[in-house]
Amino acid sequence: MDCSFGTIDLHIHSTASDGSLKPAEILEQAVKKGLSAISITDHDTVAGVGQALRHGIPDAIEFIEGIEISAAYPPPFDNTASLHILGYGIRIDHPELLRMLEAQRAARSGRNPLIIEKLNAMGVPATMGAVAAATGKDIDALARPHIAEFLVISGYAADIDDAFDRFLGRGKPAYVDKYRIPAEKAISLIRAAGGIAVLAHPALLSEARLSERDGDGLKDPSDNRFESLLETLVALGLGGIEAYYPGQTYEQTVFFVEAARKKGLLVTGGTDFHGDINPDIEMGSGRGDLSVPYAVFKDLKNALSMDNSTARLEASLFYRFSRAELLETALCHRSYAFEQAKKTDDNEKLEFLGDAVLNLVISHILMDRFPALNEGELSRMRASLVNTNRLAAVARRIDLGDFVHLGKGESKSKGSKKKSILADAFEALMAAVYLDGGYRKAFDVIERLFSEHFNTFEKTPPLYDYKSLLQEMVQNRFHQVPEYTVAGAEGPDHDKTFHVVLDVCDIQTEGFGKSKKAAEQDAARKAFEALSDAGNSEAADQ
Repeated sequence: MDCSFGTIDLHIHSTASDGSLKPAEILEQAVKKGLSAISITDHDTVAGVGQALRHGIPDAIEFIEGIEISAAYPPPFDNTASLHILGYGIRIDHPELLRMLEAQRAARSGRNPLIIEKLNAMGVPATMGAVAAATGKDIDALARPHIAEFLVISGYAADIDDAFDRFLGRGKPAYVDKYRIPAEKAISLIRAAGGIAVLAHPALLSEARLSERDGDGLKDPSDNRFESLLETLVALGLGGIEAYYPGQTYEQTVFFVEAARKKGLLVTGGTDFHGDINPDIEMGSGRGDLSVPYAVFKDLKNALSMDNSTARLEASLFYRFSRAELLETALCHRSYAFEQAKKTDDNEKLEFLGDAVLNLVISHILMDRFPALNEGELSRMRASLVNTNRLAAVARRIDLGDFVHLGKGESKSKGSKKKSILADAFEALMAAVYLDGGYRKAFDVIERLFSEHFNTFEKTPPLYDYKSLLQEMVQNRFHQVPEYTVAGAEGPDHDKTFHVVLDVCDIQTEGFGKSKKAAEQDAARKAFEALSDAGNSEAADQ
């Protein structure tokens, strides 16, 4: 069926957050209402989107993945309210995004019991279990609107608005503030997940309360505050404004459409539909005063299909390049440069520099974090991080393979998934950051990308795979391969001790262990330490 006409609704909440309809029911209602396209944009979760996709999108409508993230205002704004950022076209399995959402969920779960405590102090006999039972929600999915619904059901409030006005709203007796992700991080993660970040319902912001218009614009000085906020968000990567929203005046809608046009931003729109929790708002039409044209959805789809790759990669790094040519070179594999008849430089020189940058930065971080460790221990810890396997794993986490330019042969052989190509490209990328922004910027990017590994080291000392470390060292430095020989085994069958001899680079070491693998690891450790000490001595003599 042709959906390319009619109206759309790109702001809908399901039972996965604080809506009253299940995702499948939302799809069914959207079809009944004749909508052409919709998006489910639950608060701080993509669970509803996943449920909708698994259910199956009806042929009669188009669907785009969405989310609404509660963010903190960026500096220098000191507004303590939430700034809501919509994300469209996101990958709902993006690991960094999911980690951030889990942190938001955990913070919300800790907030709800504090609200319940305040209600109890006011004489309201509420419990988390009672709220869940009354609203039909899992305890982990509860939010303030569900507590408000419980107050209505229990007779303590006339309706949802009354519950917020007397109990749960900002400044009211049972209000508890919540953790909000910084706006910069919310926007960056949306972009890193392949999406476009959009400022939600700007008419509700205190910075955008509009008064009468005159010939030159708005008389209210809040116009300037909104302009300043918008400029700040655009600099962080904002891609659009939700210009169409229920309850706005015609002048407000025109103002936001014009603001988007001036900044080169997309325009979106939706009802902020929650179902029974806000019964005055109908899906697709709001209070009967809203009609978002299909052209808005078409523009959004076109923008997503263009997929500005470098912008998405920069969002994953939380870093924007001033010199785009450095990034392009870092992403250019020699196979691609060869096919271009040397019209472009490959990334091998940057790879050379990036290896040094990574070793320096990670050495710096390890010395700061683990001041009690000796040189040998720090060297082994660094070697466990700066190696092909680890660098390739970090590269995969930021989808680096999607952006590397490969020749036809490498592309056919799935070069974008090869460990060596990914690790080399990652080294080149870190060199590009260093040349573009200096040591401090490179330090920040590397520290962020390796943070989970540093945190793990602080909790649990690493168990090293010395065989892998030794093999990579001798292959890279000496172009050799270690040779392991089982020299014997002693003891009864149930308690044998194996003896392994290792020959590599004109040295021989012996290893012992309760298995052949353990004995090989022991021999590899001794060889790795001997070669590391020899390398350090040579460097000191030069």
